[in-house]
Amino acid sequence: MGVNKALKDKLILFESTHHSIKAERVLFDNDLNYRMAAVPPEISTDCGSAITAAAKLKELKKLFEENNILVKAIYEFKKENRKKEYKKIYSKD
Repeated sequence: MGVNKALKDKLILFESTHHSIKAERVLFDNDLNYRMAAVPPEISTDCGSAITAAAKLKELKKLFEENNILVKAIYEFKKENRKKEYKKIYSKD
């Protein structure tokens, strides 16, 4: 089965590397498609890791909340040609 195209890809930034590693385990344990990614320079000049996932925002927030994973921000993104556009859809602030 392919990825559900109705779900938009999300880029998830975490408060620390510890939280991104914990999130990776939680996503894996819940059979969600994800991959580790670098934080794009368009979003932050800080080096860091992020996760991309094709899941609903509500589902992601619930999983992270239940597992005490601190999320800094979540972006929806789309790729067109070689360009990516990011739209912030959640922020802890």
